[in-house]
Amino acid sequence: MRIWSFYFIIKIILFYTGYVNFHFFVNAAFALGLIFSHAHPRLLQIRKWVALPIGIVLFYFDSQLPPLRNVIPKIGQLLDFSFQYYLELLTRIVNWQVLALLIALYVIYFLLSKKLRMSTIAILAIISTLLPLKTNMGPLAYDAEGQVIGLPSDTELTESLDGFFIDESLRTGFNRSPKAGGPAFDILVINICSLAWDDLKYIKEENNPLFKRFHYLFTSFNSASSYSGPSIIRLLRASRGQQDQRDLYKPPVEDSLLFNNLAKAGFQTQLALNHDGKYGDLLKEIRNEGALTAPLFDNKQATPYLRGFDGSQVYDDYSVLSNWWDARMKLPNERVALFYNTITLHDGNRALDGARLENSVETYSRRTRKLLEDIDRFYSKVNSSGRQAVIIFIPEHGAAIRRNKNEIVGMREIPSPNVTNIPVGIMFTGKPDNPVKTNTIGQPTSYLAASDLLSKFVGKNPFDKSSPSPEVYLKNIPSTRFVAENEDSVIMKFGSSYYFRSNDINWNLFETND
Repeated sequence: MRIWSFYFIIKIILFYTGYVNFHFFVNAAFALGLIFSHAHPRLLQIRKWVALPIGIVLFYFDSQLPPLRNVIPKIGQLLDFSFQYYLELLTRIVNWQVLALLIALYVIYFLLSKKLRMSTIAILAIISTLLPLKTNMGPLAYDAEGQVIGLPSDTELTESLDGFFIDESLRTGFNRSPKAGGPAFDILVINICSLAWDDLKYIKEENNPLFKRFHYLFTSFNSASSYSGPSIIRLLRASRGQQDQRDLYKPPVEDSLLFNNLAKAGFQTQLALNHDGKYGDLLKEIRNEGALTAPLFDNKQATPYLRGFDGSQVYDDYSVLSNWWDARMKLPNERVALFYNTITLHDGNRALDGARLENSVETYSRRTRKLLEDIDRFYSKVNSSGRQAVIIFIPEHGAAIRRNKNEIVGMREIPSPNVTNIPVGIMFTGKPDNPVKTNTIGQPTSYLAASDLLSKFVGKNPFDKSSPSPEVYLKNIPSTRFVAENEDSVIMKFGSSYYFRSNDINWNLFETND
C-alpha cells in the first residue's frame, strides 16, 4: 500500500486517542482495494485517479465533522460565511500540535519502512479496531445468555423514544380561555442564540446579577435542538408537547402556536431582531413554521455593534430593544406580545472594525457579559416606565464553547445536554418585590412549561391585587423527559443515563461534560 499504510496507521492512532471515529468495513474495503490494485496495470492506473479523493472523503467520514449528507444541502449557507470565519474554523479543525506530531511520525514511519513491511502493520492496526480495546462504557457485566446487565437494548430505547413522541403529541399547555382581564401587561420574549448553562459555567457567569431579577428560574430546561431554526420553531409551537424533528417543517397544529394563542387572548403580536434574519432563511421559518406574521420592527436606527459570521450587520441589543420600547409606548394597545431574537453570541461574530483577526471563542465571555448587561438595562427601562410586563429570557441553544471530546468547539452537531440545557428566566416589571424572591424550577422541563406559565398569567393576572402567590402558578407545571434532536442524531435520557443514536450508529451510552 506504500504511503497508504501511513494513512491507515495515522487514522488508527487518531482513533485510539479520540480524535476521529473509525468505520471498520469501509476502511477495510478501501485497504483491500489498494492491495489488490497491484494485480493488474490497468487497476494501478485507475487507483492513481480515484484513491486520493476516496481517501479524503473517507477521512472526513471518519472525522467528527458533520456528516456530508447534512453539509451538502447547506452548501449555500456555508458559502455565506465571511473569510475571517473560515480562517477561525480552520484553526479549530487543524490542531497544530497534532500536525507537528504527524510530521514527526511520518519521519519515523519512513525510517521504519526501510526495515519493516508497513502494509502488514497497517492491516493489523485496522483489524485491532474490532477488539474491545477502546470503550467509553467501562467494564460491563454479562448474564448467562451474553446480554449486558443493566443496559437497555436498542429495541427498548427505540420503543421508549417512539412512546415519548406519542405521549407528547397529546399534551397541551395553553388554556384557550376568554381574553385576558385585569390590569394590562405586556409579554416580552427575549430569545438568545448560543447560551447554555454549560457556557455560563465555563465563563463563570452562572451567577450574573441579571439572574437575581428572575421571579422564576428554570435550571433543567431542554431546548430539544442545538440549532437555531428548530429551536425557534419549538418555542413558537410551545403550546403543545415536543415534536419529532421531522415534523417541525410540516404545517403546525393550530393550538400549538404560542403567539397565535396570545393574540386570541388579546395581545397584539410583534417581532424584532438584532439582525436581518436572512441567514438560513430564519425569518421565513419564523413566519412559515412558527406562524408569526407580525411586521418586522425596523432595527436600522439602532447602534451597529458587531459584524456577523456571514458578514452581515448585528445591532446592539439594548439599542434595538430600547428603540422598540419607545415605539411600543406610543401605541394605544393595552397588551402587546413581543418575540425578539438576538444573534449577538453567535459563533464567528467579531468587532466591526475587523482590524485584527479576533477569535470569537475568546470574545464570547465579553459578548455574553455585555448582552446580559443590555438586558438588565432594558429591564430597568421597562420597569421605570410604569408599564407592567412579563419578560421571558429564553436562549435558543448553547454555544458549545467548552470543547466536548466528541466535537469541535462551536460545533453543535450533537444535541448534548451541555448544549441544550439552557437558562430560562421570567421576571416581572412593575412589582414591588425587593429583593426579588426567585422560584427555582429544577425538574426536567421544556417549552410546554413556558407556555403553561404564560397561559396561567393570562388566566390569573399576576399584577392583579387578588393574584395568587408566585408558587401557586407552578402547581402542576408540565415536566418533560430529556430528548434532544438534530437532523442526524438524537440523545435521550433513559433512567439515569443518556443514550445517543445517529443514522450511522445504533444506541450507545453518551458521556456529558459534567
